[in-house]
Amino acid sequence: MNTLVALIRFGLFGADIPNGMLPATEEGWRKMFDLARRQAVTALVYDAILKLPREQCPPRSVLFHFTSMTQTIEADNRRREEALAHFAELMKSELLLPTVVVKGSSLAQLYHNPLHRECGDNDLYTGTDTERVAKMMEARGVAVERKDPRHITFSFESVTFECHNYLLYHNDDIQWRFTPMANGSLLTLEREQQAFFLAKHCEHHAVFFHNPVRLRSLVDWCLLLGGKEFDYAAFQTVKQGTDVDLFADLMSCYCNSLFGVQLPYDAARLKTKGVEDSDFDRLYMQCPERSRWAAVRVVRRSWKYLRYGRLYRAIYSESMFRRFYFHNVGVAIKNKL
Repeated sequence: MNTLVALIRFGLFGADIPNGMLPATEEGWRKMFDLARRQAVTALVYDAILKLPREQCPPRSVLFHFTSMTQTIEADNRRREEALAHFAELMKSELLLPTVVVKGSSLAQLYHNPLHRECGDNDLYTGTDTERVAKMMEARGVAVERKDPRHITFSFESVTFECHNYLLYHNDDIQWRFTPMANGSLLTLEREQQAFFLAKHCEHHAVFFHNPVRLRSLVDWCLLLGGKEFDYAAFQTVKQGTDVDLFADLMSCYCNSLFGVQLPYDAARLKTKGVEDSDFDRLYMQCPERSRWAAVRVVRRSWKYLRYGRLYRAIYSESMFRRFYFHNVGVAIKNKL
């Protein structure tokens, strides 16, 4: 992981790569390629490799894998962007509605090469108009899945779309504000609200699903908060009193340590709470692969909650047993009623 981070620091932020850090063998580079794929940063690593002196580049066989995968990422992103543009035209012509993009394309526009940010589907915020969108798609013969109360899902031009009734995970959305994206035909969240949603997304998946925060999300965070347009004071107002208030600052602290950037955060508050950058790695990066057995998941989760109980209470002002199990039991009961 250290070598992968060093390449991203070099490619994106111009930091030098320490001597002896790069793989010395073809096998080492193959492992690097596999890790980059798991962390969803393959194209970013490829960009960094192209900047290396020839003698430090990977063997041709491995470079071929990086090149081929980057071309696939670019093609997938072009196809996804084309589908998004066509969908936005439908929204405007048939429903007289703007298209509000969250994550995906809205974060990709922060990158030097937007096509090199790996994206899966198109996430949109459609709010109270979600059912109208569903009926519009069904009228066109598109199957719409409504299993998740948070969003509908469908495939349009072979691209998966998620249209969200609400963005946050307990139906406790704030009053979202929108701003035009670079091309002017799409909208996205204001930067500070976009950071709030990204923090919510990363934290929720790491804590409740034990999915580690990937390097792609950390790069997103760096580019979002590191931009000149980002207003940290406004961001503090958005996140204050929420369950990601301290988490967001801890993620910024960790990114500063990891990538050598200078994201704004409340250092004094982290110190008062007794948490530091390495705690982010322990709590949110070191997550075991999800077991198929519920009992194993419970044991692993409970052990982690016990082991790092002090840190969790410092970040959330309550134990994780209360935060996790009380919420899930409540949701289970609600679903049965």
